[in-house]
Amino acid sequence: MPPINVLVMIHGMSPEPEPHSPFDSQGKFWGYNEFWANLCQEQPDLPNLFPQSFIGVEWGHELPQPSLPSVEQLREDQRLTRAQNFVNQRIAYDNLVKAPNDNNVTLSLFSGRGADIPLLTPMVRALVVGLRESIVTRGLGDVIYYTSEQGECYVRQTVYHQVLKKLAQYEQEQDVRIHLIGQSLGVTLTHDFLYGLFAPNHEPGFYKQASEEDKERFKTWRQKRQNGQLKLGSLTSTASQLPLFMMRTQKLVDRLAKGELIDAKDIGIDNSNQIQWQLFYDIDDLLGFGTRRLYNAANAIKEYQVDTGDNPGDAHTGYWQNRMVIEQTAQLLYDNASRP
Repeated sequence: MPPINVLVMIHGMSPEPEPHSPFDSQGKFWGYNEFWANLCQEQPDLPNLFPQSFIGVEWGHELPQPSLPSVEQLREDQRLTRAQNFVNQRIAYDNLVKAPNDNNVTLSLFSGRGADIPLLTPMVRALVVGLRESIVTRGLGDVIYYTSEQGECYVRQTVYHQVLKKLAQYEQEQDVRIHLIGQSLGVTLTHDFLYGLFAPNHEPGFYKQASEEDKERFKTWRQKRQNGQLKLGSLTSTASQLPLFMMRTQKLVDRLAKGELIDAKDIGIDNSNQIQWQLFYDIDDLLGFGTRRLYNAANAIKEYQVDTGDNPGDAHTGYWQNRMVIEQTAQLLYDNASRP
């Protein structure tokens, strides 16, 4: 019997101010459907190898609805959209200068001060303000939320539940390969999900966060991993923030302080000559980092520097439109889903 290949896509932080779906494109953001269509165009056999196409996960932002729900009607993680919009309204520079009073003292955005370089001041300040009020205020806010105990709990409940519910149909299969694609903070979410499934001698923190049904489903898949019935097919990461997230646990800090690499087997990667994990980064992306050299199993991990845009904001959101990302992701999915 051929293996069952299952593809999961998890988006990253969401700097968009309006409710939107991760499945369809909005503005400069490509959704799951467009990315999958381009992968299939690049490798026409993918629909045969992944007959269910993909499991698309939504989290951390409000979805479009015919009428505006109250905050209480939103899932906890979905409230990020309104919370970040409110914060942005209160602290956005344009709004600060429009509300002058004795306790709100401002300067012109383009005024020179001290050691400022006059020729760079207008362009640099405008760019910095734009980034502060999009990628940093909204997007990085998602990252900070996930590093909190409550935020991590709500995000994992949301993300893992969607994946586990779709995986339930394969619980009786004897050979399942899971393939994951993560963007930005989605890279950390895919990594954490795999660590919970594959790390030996580990009591997943998700057991304390999950509903009883999801806890039992997660246990089922951990057991299938131990029985050799679940394998990592492939992992694709764009705009990885893992080097930052490694500082959130003392265990990893201690390991890195000793100059020790992270064990890739903990997320299902074997030290073989078969590429299982590929990563993409752009040096213009302020929130995407090279990651491969922090792990062992170097023969199974490949990393690409790509050019997704010269503006740091565009660079962070443009990976799924990049030609090399599309080509190499489609190739890895095809190779690892079709091999014996």
